[in-house]
Amino acid sequence: MNIAIVLMKYNPFGGYERQAAILAETLAKRGDSVTIFTNKWIDENLPGIKFKKVKMIKLSSWLKVLSFALLSRFHLNREKEQFDVVIAFDRTLVMDIYRAGNACHKEWLNFRKKTGSISDFISIAINPTHTIINRIEKRIFSENPKKTGDIVVLSGLSIQQIQRYYSVGDERFVVIPPALDLNRFKHNRLLEHRMQQRTSLRIDDDTLTLLHVGSGFRIKGLKNTIEALAILLKSWHNAKLLVVGTDRDGTRQCKKLSKQLGVENYVEFIGGVTDIGRFYATADIFVVPSLFETFCISAVEALAFGLPVIIGKGAGVSFMIQGENIGIVIDVPADPFRLAELIEDIALNEQVYKSEGTIDQVRHQRRTVAFQCDKEIILGKFLSVIDEIAEKKTNANRN
Repeated sequence: MNIAIVLMKYNPFGGYERQAAILAETLAKRGDSVTIFTNKWIDENLPGIKFKKVKMIKLSSWLKVLSFALLSRFHLNREKEQFDVVIAFDRTLVMDIYRAGNACHKEWLNFRKKTGSISDFISIAINPTHTIINRIEKRIFSENPKKTGDIVVLSGLSIQQIQRYYSVGDERFVVIPPALDLNRFKHNRLLEHRMQQRTSLRIDDDTLTLLHVGSGFRIKGLKNTIEALAILLKSWHNAKLLVVGTDRDGTRQCKKLSKQLGVENYVEFIGGVTDIGRFYATADIFVVPSLFETFCISAVEALAFGLPVIIGKGAGVSFMIQGENIGIVIDVPADPFRLAELIEDIALNEQVYKSEGTIDQVRHQRRTVAFQCDKEIILGKFLSVIDEIAEKKTNANRN
């Protein structure tokens, strides 16, 4: 088949762009011809993949969004007979599949209005980018599916958010989480990593170690986690919070909060890391009470290490965790007292599992759920959707 993929920037190393790259490479390997319509890409010699440049007007953010949507439509309309399926990873105007990796923009704006600063209100009021994105999304989520096709979302939460603002039937949605390479983590070396990393971080083996992974500390609820740690330390003999991720302003604010609460010696700001597996191996509990997040890949990675997970209701992955009953989903913004209580409950439960000899079974259950997001499984689902749409289009053209 001839497949077109549309996204502003092709970068096989970051975020949703990485998901597009994985899909493109998989399609090419099975023998499909893939053309990526993009404004910028890393020069790579990838068999079966071609790149076509879509120019953008880069004078302002709203012009970037609008010009890319219009010019990508121009290129696709000019060449649309060549393609069996068009997959959009960015907001555009012609597609058979839209992968909604970004949150519904109206939902995002509502969140900013509720939780943001004065500058957020001013931006929402005067920045035409929001109007442009909303109009494009209105077309994507049109009641006439022939205009824009199927919608691939990362979780059931995304469906709820989109249907809150647009009349989109359930039949147009397909839930496909991000494709993750979980096999890169060497679980059989977990104990070795744990001992080595705890020694390097000067963490005793009996210290309850909490782990936060992710940038954008305000949205991921790190402030609430630090407040919960301060409460926990009043009753728990020893605990520590490791914060992995980058956020310049957020780090400054959270360090200030830690000092005010008297827990600065119990919070370690690690920054960005390349070998994240070492920290999953070190931790006892993964805690990210996200206020707003389309998925939260780090929660799945934590489960792949057998860790107990506390996730905020604002994260898309909360649907999977709650549905599989392998973690705790907390209302957001998280109440620090409730969060501290949940952390202590989980820590005590883990001790019981160890004493009963069932800890390996519990960890295996968590890993089993995590591997539902293994890239081979996820890509298989995506390829099935692509093939089904191609078949429908072929039958429609025959009729």
